[in-house]
Amino acid sequence: MQYLISYFYDQKFLVKIIPLPPEPQYLDINDSYTLCEGTGFLGAVYDQDTNNLLSQTKGFKASPKGAQTLGNYQESRTRHLHLMVDKYLNENNT
Repeated sequence: MQYLISYFYDQKFLVKIIPLPPEPQYLDINDSYTLCEGTGFLGAVYDQDTNNLLSQTKGFKASPKGAQTLGNYQESRTRHLHLMVDKYLNENNT
């Protein structure tokens, strides 16, 4: 189902049709992303990325640190992003 958003622009009435988001598709842990309708050739890419994540996660946990180090610059940007998101969420919840 679709809904309409109407607005005025330059004295002309414009109607824009915006589609609703698709229904979620649920996969079992061993299912392939190629089973999802609409993924096309990206289903195989998602499968490959998912397989790589398992190996990466095992490697992170096996390292002495127990986590991945992206680099000081990337790490500091990631920490800053999380701090800003937390700050934003806390301000809106009060």
